[in-house]
Amino acid sequence: MPERRSESENPKNSYLWFVPEIICLVICAVLAAVVYFFFDLEPTAAIERLVFSVIAVAIIGTAVRKQYPVVKYSEEDALTNLGRFWTIYIIGLCLTGVTLFIPSAAWPFTGFFVVLAVFSSPFLGLVGGCSLVMISALLCGSKAAIVILYILCGSLGIAVFFPIKGDIRIGRPMFITLLGLLACEMTGIILSSSRQLSPEQFLLPGVNVIITGIMIFIGIRTYALKVRYKLRDRYQLLNDTEYYLLAATRENDRRTYKILIHTSYFTERIAARLGMNSDALKCAGYYYKFCPLGVKERQEFLDGENFPEEVREILIDYTDFIAKRTHNKLATRESAVLLFSHTIIVAIIALYEKNPEIKMSTQIDKIVDATFMRYEKAGLFDSSNLTFNDVNTMKRIFKEEKLYYELLR
Repeated sequence: MPERRSESENPKNSYLWFVPEIICLVICAVLAAVVYFFFDLEPTAAIERLVFSVIAVAIIGTAVRKQYPVVKYSEEDALTNLGRFWTIYIIGLCLTGVTLFIPSAAWPFTGFFVVLAVFSSPFLGLVGGCSLVMISALLCGSKAAIVILYILCGSLGIAVFFPIKGDIRIGRPMFITLLGLLACEMTGIILSSSRQLSPEQFLLPGVNVIITGIMIFIGIRTYALKVRYKLRDRYQLLNDTEYYLLAATRENDRRTYKILIHTSYFTERIAARLGMNSDALKCAGYYYKFCPLGVKERQEFLDGENFPEEVREILIDYTDFIAKRTHNKLATRESAVLLFSHTIIVAIIALYEKNPEIKMSTQIDKIVDATFMRYEKAGLFDSSNLTFNDVNTMKRIFKEEKLYYELLR
């Protein structure tokens, strides 16, 4: 992992990073006061609701800091991402005060589950959404069934939208999320209604579905413009073979250039088949040989080339493995794909150099099986979380490219 700065080296005051939690706690206190003064709540009940609200905020704050430590957010880009997440969460927290005045059937919290997850991770989206629902339920005195309903709908929304990869498509995930929300709310109305059903009873669920749909659309659209497609421009630049590092290598070291080009080809193909970020793995395949093994020099290289975060993680894990800082273990499937691709390409080129007339179609199965067997004995499959299906898919891709290997002569 990147070398962490000590607190004294960090030019920012670390306590400023906890401003969002402080704002959230103030909002919780204000909401508890509103409930106490305007709804004639007993002081003990108001304190209980305030305490439970603070606990809910503490849970989401702890979860955020666990996945995104304060030190990590000393970088400007990470600060921006953290700010987006907390802005959405604080808006949701303010909305919990509005839920005092609207029926529970119109609470648009399903949208917050999805949008919070988009700007952080599925885990943080789930924890953040759950805390908002629990705070609203505590303030309004709602039944546990309402909390369960929104947690189920929010979990469904996160499940169908993730993982977000490639071109962002929201049509089918949006339809499933809204259909699930509408079905849950209508089922609740039908089961709990003690009188004859009327169309008016389904008005609020319909309004909730519309508002939730608009919220998710705006959130995904903002994510696409501010994060995903912004990264796409960077990937287009880095993954161009005319980028100055690759162009210089092509002129000065043809063998290394050949290794990089063909390694990148396989990392991209495998990533697409295994549901990984193919742009990130293609980029890592182009530049892993340029990445220094020293921690300080590596960080300077990664910062200087402004690699996207996913590429950084792959290169850091790979170089730590090569430098023997991880006891011959890889932490991610992506870095394992890079390692296998590099090893097999280098082995094939070495065979061609030794015997230019060799028929690679008769040798490739042996090379692939020997490579996978060696790394399996080293425990790389377990440490990098490669599944049995991942391994078989990778083997199949390497073995079915028999004609492609003629390009490596």
